[in-house]
Amino acid sequence: MAARNVLRIEDGALIVVPRGLDRVWSFRRRVVVPLASIAEVRVEPRPHRVPRGWRGPGLDTFVKLSGTFHPRGERHYWNYSGSGEALSIRLDGSQHFNQLYLSVDDAAEARRLLSEAVASMRAR
Repeated sequence: MAARNVLRIEDGALIVVPRGLDRVWSFRRRVVVPLASIAEVRVEPRPHRVPRGWRGPGLDTFVKLSGTFHPRGERHYWNYSGSGEALSIRLDGSQHFNQLYLSVDDAAEARRLLSEAVASMRAR
């Protein structure tokens, strides 16, 4: 699965930049989350089975989820394409979104790197 997002860690924050037309479909040029607000990072093996609630704004097709979804009174950001794993990032509730689901080249490696950055930031 092709990465639909570029992930960067700068100045104590995770910066998610959607690629190509995903910026249009998700109504986001980027999502910035302080590392201190990340509660959990994991790999979601079956993202299409995750309850999404109602969509708005964004795109929801069989193979593409891009934008804001509202399950159970929460606000989730999705930028996911395909049928593989997604990187799932749970936030602590102090941010605009409660959860992020992202297509990346290697979800396990992205989880490891992001978890290390969060742990390093908390150890300071």
